[in-house]
Amino acid sequence: MVVGQWAGLDEKGVLGNFMGDAVKGRDVEGMWGLDVGRGIRLHRAIDDVSDRHEASREARKLLRETCGKWSGVVWDVLVDHVLAKDFERLATGCGALTAFAGSHEAVLAAQRENMPERSHRFFDAMVSHGWLVGYRDPDTVEAVLLAMSRRRKTAGPVARGWEAFLKDEETLRGLGCDLVQHMERWGKEVNLVSLVPQHL
Repeated sequence: MVVGQWAGLDEKGVLGNFMGDAVKGRDVEGMWGLDVGRGIRLHRAIDDVSDRHEASREARKLLRETCGKWSGVVWDVLVDHVLAKDFERLATGCGALTAFAGSHEAVLAAQRENMPERSHRFFDAMVSHGWLVGYRDPDTVEAVLLAMSRRRKTAGPVARGWEAFLKDEETLRGLGCDLVQHMERWGKEVNLVSLVPQHL
């Protein structure tokens, strides 16, 4: 999601937001600095808020029959597809998806050497496969889910994520739009300073 854009992150914050999944530990500011740390904390807050939203709970229920315990992983990818498919309407003020993706990739490319190895690999794959724009395309989404399923021995059901989406496409698209619009409102209101522990 592009909540980082709405929340007003600077370039270091965008880096932190991007690599949030690859960073462990609580003292992210001590390891990465205050600005990158804000981005990491925003990423974690986005995950928490979106996971608890009613739209996500309903979507995971629908996906669980096909995707089992991986329904949340699949839902994250499907929300990106819903957002990319209707980007200009859902990502208010971000312009066209192609231009947004290009500028976002440029900001990250300039800081690539500051990423942990896992984020390096993901960034390189994202750019080479054109995922940010490609998420509009069902074939790309299906290929991403298939690739994800191969990275974990027990994640076979992830490969069936697109099949699960098509079973309830209208409902899941609606839930995806509800979630993105909720996160847009949340992103405009979030106080980045409040995400950083006060003792720092």
